[in-house]
Amino acid sequence: MDVILLLLIFFLFGSNFVLKSGVEVELPRSSSVLPSAEDAHIITLIPEDTSEFYFNDERIDLSELESKLDEALPRSNEVILLGDEAVSYGTIMNISQLVLKKGFELSFATQQKAQ
Repeated sequence: MDVILLLLIFFLFGSNFVLKSGVEVELPRSSSVLPSAEDAHIITLIPEDTSEFYFNDERIDLSELESKLDEALPRSNEVILLGDEAVSYGTIMNISQLVLKKGFELSFATQQKAQ
């Protein structure tokens, strides 16, 4: 029974459900694969007219992001950006520049292309 429980936990944390945020976005397609990042912070950009987005499942706006990043840096220096295809390139670049300026490593999440 212990072995089955350990296997269940192993597969649960090893699956790609770990990197998904609680907000559904349509990711762009790419042939590259995102490396695993256990403690990465997740920024989710949603296709809405507001300037709000999600940082670790908390809805914030761009003015709050800098302080949230300062608080988050001691836990992990990795950020994964989940940007919907409909989000403007300018918005993605503004957030990316701020994340990189604060000293984080940034990865862009994509869907794998069908082969």
